[in-house]
Amino acid sequence: MKEKKMPSTKQLHHWLAIGMTTGIVFVILAALVTSQSPFVTGFDHFISESIQANRTALKTHFFLVITSLGNPLPHIGFILLLVTWLVYRKYYRYLSFATLSILLGTLGNQGIKLLLTRSRPLHKLISIGGYSFPSGHSTASAVFFGTLIVISFFLIKNQTKRWLFDSIATLLALLIGISRIYLNVHYPTDVLGGFLLGITIVSLSAYLILPTRKEP
Repeated sequence: MKEKKMPSTKQLHHWLAIGMTTGIVFVILAALVTSQSPFVTGFDHFISESIQANRTALKTHFFLVITSLGNPLPHIGFILLLVTWLVYRKYYRYLSFATLSILLGTLGNQGIKLLLTRSRPLHKLISIGGYSFPSGHSTASAVFFGTLIVISFFLIKNQTKRWLFDSIATLLALLIGISRIYLNVHYPTDVLGGFLLGITIVSLSAYLILPTRKEP
């Protein structure tokens, strides 16, 4: 993969607009969750019922495997692979971007959980502690796969290959989020909040880090 030129002003403004928009929506959602809005209750109930309907042993096994991809040890392993590859290829600007995104995602998610202290749903299919909003798995997957998608914008020149890569990355992130709802360890608004937070962090990190200079 050969590096493309650094983003244009239009692309930078595009990332800024995405980050600002998702950030505002996240704040609104967090406020609705905190106030226990009837909209949140109704949304969570409808989506949860739809995803959890007709559970089978096969579906449960599938989502257990999917959700394990976002568990701490596998997630750290994926991060180390990405970091190792970026260092090996001497893509230090992308490394800075990835590092900032991942650190902000981790610290931001934990900080907001402690601030809002939303309890997890009852009748979980797996044992897990901690608070519920926003979903850590969803935030982490949005940050990690979102980072890959941004980097692919520069390194994958073929549009078909880049579309395929980005589609797979997006699908994996979505499946991890859905798995948290299926296993009833998160409300749908937790997952939505995690995605919004992750997208906000990645977009603003790209806006701040990537335009500085071109990689060697």
